Amino acid sequence: MAKFEKVNLLNYPIFFMTKETICPYLDNKSEKRLVTDLNNNPFLFDELSISGFRRIENWMYRPSCNHCTECKSYRVNTKKFSLTKSLKRIKRNNSAICSLLKKNIATKEYYKLFSRYQHKRHTGSSMSNMTFEDFKSMIESSPINTQLYEFRNEEKKLIGLMLFDYQKDGLSAVYSFYDVKLEKNGLGNFMILELIDLAKKLNLDYVYLGYYIRNAPRMNYKLKFREGELFSDGKWIKI
Repeated sequence: MAKFEKVNLLNYPIFFMTKETICPYLDNKSEKRLVTDLNNNPFLFDELSISGFRRIENWMYRPSCNHCTECKSYRVNTKKFSLTKSLKRIKRNNSAICSLLKKNIATKEYYKLFSRYQHKRHTGSSMSNMTFEDFKSMIESSPINTQLYEFRNEEKKLIGLMLFDYQKDGLSAVYSFYDVKLEKNGLGNFMILELIDLAKKLNLDYVYLGYYIRNAPRMNYKLKFREGELFSDGKWIKI
């Protein structure tokens, strides 16, 4: 007689599709995501990240939209990365900024900067309406190794914050925000440069910068950081 063993489904990854919503990046497009919960399977994080997935809180997701494949995961090869003239200038312009690694613990100070950033850059978006508890969940809910990169000026005032994950092959920028008054100084790009420098110090090969969409101008800044690679048709391709 065949022997049947009980199977705990929580030991296996379960993927499901979200409902269709309006695409936040491209006009006249809709968005659907393939998602899975990492809480019971945190060991999947590295494999999924290398396969084009992104993390938010305990969820890993990848766009799975009808009739659209514009979202491509973008990463920087730290071994081949070199500073262009414009990036060198950004380094100089922000040389007085102090960067510190912190535990991923939300504070009221962080939330105030986040709220100002959202209301200046993303007025009316769902993120601009986030409460402190929502923000705290975004920062602290993580089943894998996650930290904050804190940026302060010479007066010790908080001017930027980056949430990022450690992967076996690199660092992944989850979300960042900063004082928009300093945007002309290239502060957002400077924060990415600091993450690349950290990855180099840790002898990690890549920095993951999220999704790139060719027809979304606000994502063009990612192309400044080369050598860049896009995940397309199941493999990473140099661009």
